[in-house]
Amino acid sequence: SRASAQTKCFFQKNCIECLDADEECAWCTDEFYEMRKSRCMTKQELLESKCNASKIETNDDYSYLQIKKNQPHRDFDSQKLEAIQISPQKLSLRLGKLGSRTITFKYKPAKNYPLDMYYLMDLTWSMRDDKATLENMGSQLAVALANLTANYQLGFGSFADKPAVPFIQSEPHRLQNPCYSENDQCEPTYGFRHRLKITRDIDSFIAQVKESNVTGNVDNLEAGLDALMQVLVCEKQIGWGSNTRKIVIVATDGWLHMAGDGLLAGIVEENDKQCHLDSDGNFVDALKYDYPSLEQIWRVLLRSKTAVIFAVTEAQQEYYRRLSDLMPEFTSVGRLQDDSSNIIQLVDDGYREFVKRVEFVDNAPNYLQIRYTTDCGGLYHEPQPISRCDNIEIGKEYKFNVEIQLLEYPKDPSITNVIVRIEEKLISNEAVELDIDLRTICDCEKNKKPMELSELCNFNGDYVCGQCQCYVGWIGKTCECNLQNSQNRRELFEQCVAPSVGDDLRSGPICSDRGECICGQCYCNPGFEGEHCECNDCAVIDGSVCGGPDHGICTCGSCSCFESWAGENCECTTATTGCKAPSHEALCSGHGQCNCGRCSCDEAFFGPFCETKDGEQPALCSSYEDCVRCAIHGINDLPCQDLDNKCREKIGLYKVQLVAANDDSLNCTFRFSDEKNVCDYKFSYELSDIRETLLKVQNFQCKEINLIAAGFTIAASIIVGGLLMLFCYRCKITYDDRKMFAKFEKEREQETQYQMESPLYKSPISNFKVPAEMESSVL
Repeated sequence: SRASAQTKCFFQKNCIECLDADEECAWCTDEFYEMRKSRCMTKQELLESKCNASKIETNDDYSYLQIKKNQPHRDFDSQKLEAIQISPQKLSLRLGKLGSRTITFKYKPAKNYPLDMYYLMDLTWSMRDDKATLENMGSQLAVALANLTANYQLGFGSFADKPAVPFIQSEPHRLQNPCYSENDQCEPTYGFRHRLKITRDIDSFIAQVKESNVTGNVDNLEAGLDALMQVLVCEKQIGWGSNTRKIVIVATDGWLHMAGDGLLAGIVEENDKQCHLDSDGNFVDALKYDYPSLEQIWRVLLRSKTAVIFAVTEAQQEYYRRLSDLMPEFTSVGRLQDDSSNIIQLVDDGYREFVKRVEFVDNAPNYLQIRYTTDCGGLYHEPQPISRCDNIEIGKEYKFNVEIQLLEYPKDPSITNVIVRIEEKLISNEAVELDIDLRTICDCEKNKKPMELSELCNFNGDYVCGQCQCYVGWIGKTCECNLQNSQNRRELFEQCVAPSVGDDLRSGPICSDRGECICGQCYCNPGFEGEHCECNDCAVIDGSVCGGPDHGICTCGSCSCFESWAGENCECTTATTGCKAPSHEALCSGHGQCNCGRCSCDEAFFGPFCETKDGEQPALCSSYEDCVRCAIHGINDLPCQDLDNKCREKIGLYKVQLVAANDDSLNCTFRFSDEKNVCDYKFSYELSDIRETLLKVQNFQCKEINLIAAGFTIAASIIVGGLLMLFCYRCKITYDDRKMFAKFEKEREQETQYQMESPLYKSPISNFKVPAEMESSVL
């Protein structure tokens, strides 16, 4: 609004800050304008203040945007040897801190786009049958490439390992014939050999494959990265084209030596990422430089915009997948049969994987922020904040929006223009080129020399763009105050006293007792502001004043809120979008009040939109079922299909967070079923401050019950339980028997004591003894 623009403009100190403050702000450069007045106002206010209309700088030319080159899309032209997939190709615009600028370009994949493919083969002993297969399938490979694009070329090279101990054996006869142990003849070990420059002559390709002999080394780690580096950096020797899609196929059944492994052979010098091929295509400095690191390979792939397909055997597939995960934008992995019989299918799959996706990158400096949005040709209902689209189709048009924002002015003041290129990640010859004129200074500073020793500045400074730039020792709007020798001291102090009714002599407190008076101007203590320091600073809440520069400004101790904001500290939005449930127009579902963009619910209702009544399941659970179904499909390794698109069409931006299965905060239930299983998943929904829905979903896989295992488990449990019961019963019987026996023993002891002590007791047992003299007699 005009009122907020006036407030933003008034306090700006110089021209560029004025124009950057608001689109309606203008700066007066008129030397006859009253020096005490603010030079930053709206244009209408400056005209009313008698500023010459021809001396007012505005933001009228800030919207400058011109398309410099815009050739239409076309498929590959064999005469011009080029295709046009991006339009427009060049734009010119002006950019400052006032606001961001948005441009649009379109991408249309061309038919028959040229392809340069280099076949880099591991020719160690274990790959001899793969070489024979490639010899026989060379012509079929050409046919497969012709089906992909009419403009293809092939190159060929091979690699083994560094010819140094411990990577090879040192005996003289094994140096000449590394395959001695296999009772066969092969050529001496080499690092990399470029055998055929990229060409369309398929016969030459087959001939070179046939002429190539296998070699050998000691371990199962090869110099593949050494070879790949030379293929990437030796552009002239390899024959890479300038307007082509470049792909390297690395066929191997071994692992890769990496940076640091060269130390085993005494090689300590870091790989220099330079070309070292002689006229015969041999890598002559294999023993001078260490193997390259993955980081070096990634940087060269990024610079050369080359894709790599690792065609590897099953045993090495997992190793190369982990390696590819570190460079996913440039590499893919395919499983190679033991004899390479499926190489044609791997080439076809790998090519299509790279061609079916497009991603744009830029070279913007860090003081520029570039954001991309696209709907990927209608894949999304609304443009998404992404720069990549998958599953693109040849001949279909894709629109990308690019927002450019100047975050800060360059530290080097001489930088007033910057060229930004927006390129497809794997093709370097096409780009959208943005010629950006940075508005770092106003035209009055750029086109007009300063008025030195200006009378407007009391001959104590230079007049530049409506302001005095005072010399050392002088201050004030017109450099009127000499800091070395202040005169008219009383008059200067009177200027620092706030006027009040009945105080014509200005006898009140200087600077309201809240600051210091210097040359007729108040310099306020921290926490105070205003011409006479009569105003308090506004409170700082959560690190910002009045909710931040986008919410409002502080005016003499109180916040003046911009449109759409309210509250004592401009912390409260007046927008009601956060109070409306998805697909509902009623505020807070008709069960509450919308305060500060949030719902305050009536009694007995709760939820972000007051949609839920106590004791009932939230009414909006069903609104999120497509989103939850998509998340659960992902948990159970099932395709999401078009559920994600349906969900975004219904609720907009959302994010899924997987939580523990025992989370008690989940109050919605979704039943998931497939052909074998049925599981209930708990979930909940929340709305963030940026209008993004957060879905919390239980994280567990719905697995099929193994009936046989369950049966055995139940039977085993019954048997173990029965044995435990028998054991417990036996223990009880034993305990009771011992208890009864102890009682019996105690009673018998008491009976014996009675026998001994009672005089009336007579034993029922009679004892008879044979006389001694009769023991030996015979009756």
